[in-house]
Amino acid sequence: MQIKFFINNSKILLKRFNSYFKIPLWNLKIFFKVLFLLFPLLSCAQDSKSSLIQPNFMNFDQFYTQVHEQTLERNFVRFRHRIVVSREGYHLLSPKEKEALNRLHALVLVFSKISWFIYFNEQSGVGISTTANSHLQFDIRYYETLRDIGINGDIKAMCVLPYFDKCILLGFKMF
Repeated sequence: MQIKFFINNSKILLKRFNSYFKIPLWNLKIFFKVLFLLFPLLSCAQDSKSSLIQPNFMNFDQFYTQVHEQTLERNFVRFRHRIVVSREGYHLLSPKEKEALNRLHALVLVFSKISWFIYFNEQSGVGISTTANSHLQFDIRYYETLRDIGINGDIKAMCVLPYFDKCILLGFKMF
């Protein structure tokens, strides 16, 4: 009874869809049949561990090494339409290339240790210096997290060139 009801309602819906979009009814029937046949296969593929469709996961260190390698090859990684470079790779670029990246306000990854806090200001945020001689500017919301990480604590940050400001802390919550 329920299957018959479903089939009758689906025919009505197909006719309404056809009258609105002017698509031949046989195309829609084929489409829904193929979808009906493929749906179980797709849902099973996502559940099984041996499926062909498995996402690739990277941790931050793997991501940083990949970005660094691509920076050295001048095959820059893009994140939301902005170029991403590693700090070491950025310092190895020629002055012309650095200037071009600065004009584009590219993003730079800095993975280092905190050497000391420069200042804390409610308007400009938190400034820190790293052991890699980078001076980073974070928003005030990261103050407690940076304080908890402490001197000689590892940080992973993404900042905006050319001033290494507007940094976000990767892998930590902001409060």
